[in-house]
Amino acid sequence: MNLSIYQSHLDNTPKQYRVLRLFRPPIYIIELSNNQLIAVCYYKDGSSKRYQINADFSNRRMVITDFNKFAKALAELLKKFPRHFLWMSALASINVTETLADGLTNIEVKVITEAFFVGAVQAKRRISHSTVSYQGQIVPLEKFG
Repeated sequence: MNLSIYQSHLDNTPKQYRVLRLFRPPIYIIELSNNQLIAVCYYKDGSSKRYQINADFSNRRMVITDFNKFAKALAELLKKFPRHFLWMSALASINVTETLADGLTNIEVKVITEAFFVGAVQAKRRISHSTVSYQGQIVPLEKFG
């Protein structure tokens, strides 16, 4: 089961990462909801690891109200996973599972993307590509162009 999840995410990686896909990098799948982050990292051998962080970065109207707390929570979460080779970058997918009145706004997509890269740097993890989804549906990059 984990191997098919891994392969489906690898297959959906943009073509510009074709070379990276050959190295079969780790893939982080992160669920974001009110003050909670749950991550599963899938590895090329079919294994996976799961961790959860609770932090005070949301309120009842917005899934992210504090960029710094959110980035710090992401960094703490990523640090729980073993480091991969120094030259190996990972891929990531962040799925907002919290029901929002108007869905995700353009600014929220940008905040999630930026905070994820800040958190990855703080955790000393390399992420080559990330996608943002809302309740399982990928938010197209054109949406916030």
